[in-house]
Amino acid sequence: MVFTRPSDIPFPTIWRRFSTAKGPVRIQDLTDDLFDEAVALLSRYFMRDEPPCKYIGIQNYPSAMKELQKLWRSPLKEHLSLVCVEDNDEQPPKVVGVNVLTVMCKEDKEEPFITEDKIWAQLFGAVDLVTRSVDVFEKYGVDKYLTAYGLVVDPSWRGCGVGKELLLARIPLCKALNIKVTATVFTAGASQAVAKKAGFVDLFEITYEELAKKGFIFPGIEKDTKSSKLMALAIE
Repeated sequence: MVFTRPSDIPFPTIWRRFSTAKGPVRIQDLTDDLFDEAVALLSRYFMRDEPPCKYIGIQNYPSAMKELQKLWRSPLKEHLSLVCVEDNDEQPPKVVGVNVLTVMCKEDKEEPFITEDKIWAQLFGAVDLVTRSVDVFEKYGVDKYLTAYGLVVDPSWRGCGVGKELLLARIPLCKALNIKVTATVFTAGASQAVAKKAGFVDLFEITYEELAKKGFIFPGIEKDTKSSKLMALAIE
């Protein structure tokens, strides 16, 4: 059964507000009018900067890019994802960060990851391996948890705490959804550090050297980051 956002949670909801050196911003539900801008931001900067995407050169492989965009577009329609936008009267507001979110349910039918696209097989296959390394349902004694398929911040807004605030915004979202834990694969040292500051703990870690031995090769990635981690935050 696919998780559905409860109808009694107002949409859109503003989950956090905070101030930055560039001005006030808010974190809210991703609304349909911001859908294309969110996908564009992810396509432009996540594909360029996220270490596995960067070092495998996903932007040179249109079919793999389409697979990743397909992965984003499906959960974005569930009205669970978050955006950070400038907090002013501009309509539509300028998107400065995106976190693609979805809910995993224990009763969901688990299907093996299969693709004929070799680049996508490398990228998502590595994430799938790390995701399956720990049974989050069993570890936390839950029947559902919030997870993510990508977080990106506009480069001009990096250093303003947007990434950390997007992660912290999962807390009130999870409370509204009656979800007790959020768990995500963080593929970059920088995002792992931000997640740690937001209270996430390590559940599993594997070095990119070890992943390469398993067939998931991202040439030169060790210059940027050493490992991929599954990290989680229990919601009190």
